[in-house]
Amino acid sequence: MSVYQRAVMPENFYDVTSDQLLVQPEPQYPFAEMWLGAMNLSLDPDASMGLPGRTLPQVGAQYSAADRGALMLANPIMRELIAAKVDFNATPGSTVRVNRPVYANTTYTEASRRIVSGTSITQTPISVSSQQTNLTLYCYGGPYDSANSRPAPYGIQSFDANMGVHNAAQIHGTQLTRDFRRFIELVNISLLDLESSVTYPDGMSAANDATTAGMFPLRLEQITRVHRDANNANLPTFSDGFRMLALTPTQIQQLEVDPAYQRLSTFFPEYNVLFGNTYKKSVVGFHIFEVNTLTTTNNSSSIAIHQGHVVAPGALLGGMGRRPRVMPNTNDNYGETILVMWLADLAFGLANNTFSIGVRSSA
Repeated sequence: MSVYQRAVMPENFYDVTSDQLLVQPEPQYPFAEMWLGAMNLSLDPDASMGLPGRTLPQVGAQYSAADRGALMLANPIMRELIAAKVDFNATPGSTVRVNRPVYANTTYTEASRRIVSGTSITQTPISVSSQQTNLTLYCYGGPYDSANSRPAPYGIQSFDANMGVHNAAQIHGTQLTRDFRRFIELVNISLLDLESSVTYPDGMSAANDATTAGMFPLRLEQITRVHRDANNANLPTFSDGFRMLALTPTQIQQLEVDPAYQRLSTFFPEYNVLFGNTYKKSVVGFHIFEVNTLTTTNNSSSIAIHQGHVVAPGALLGGMGRRPRVMPNTNDNYGETILVMWLADLAFGLANNTFSIGVRSSA
């Protein structure tokens, strides 16, 4: 017996798509927010998108913003992470050099500096020195075409934009904003990965020492050693007297089961309001943040090594030429196919790699 139903005659049925939108969980991008906040930058996609007179029709329900579902961060003191903000009035490829003084540690005894009455003071001078960090401006763009390994635009058919449930311009604006923020985040994390020193859990001295899961978890003892090293290196603190400790969710979980951490760590509700849910607790001079975008790599035994960071203010550099913007391609097939991507002239740099200390642990 034949029954009239979708399986028998699918041509006479169509799916209904609700204009409600579910949340897509997104990680917090704290380093992107700090960097963009310090540079006073953002990417604001034009709601119309396209060349004048050939913009996308404003049809369909509202679409989600890029940060819907993401942990939010409002932390003005963390903008101190950026040591210098350079406003380039130049073309991509231009380089600005930022100086840093070098202090000589010589002899500081009372006797060595004493000038005996009647003796001649030398007239042979000594020199001072300084270091330089280069900051080079480049043009960047997105999104990225993984199949062809290159930045590439989104393509939007003008006719189809009239038919969708959600606003096509907002859909692509959300994608562009998210891609831009994640790019800023991961570039800055890659710079912090160039840290000058790394600490490991007790008994571990290299990533490949971990041969089974759970061998070398993060414990408070390791954090106290990092705190000692940061103090010995005279690393600056934020205006509230703390430094930042960025850890992966696994490292946070490892700490939370450590009895010493449970006893000595403090939760400041005011910081939870200031920093958002990414702030966890404070302990031995560190505000601890959970950052999902930190680097995790497998060692030779296929054990994940988590790469946390102590970050002192002044660790990163930033520069800007032309501001971030969403640009349409002029070849739009008479307005029928809108091609858009984000473009920005930016410069990224690590001001001083000693201001970032790696905090490693194994899964």
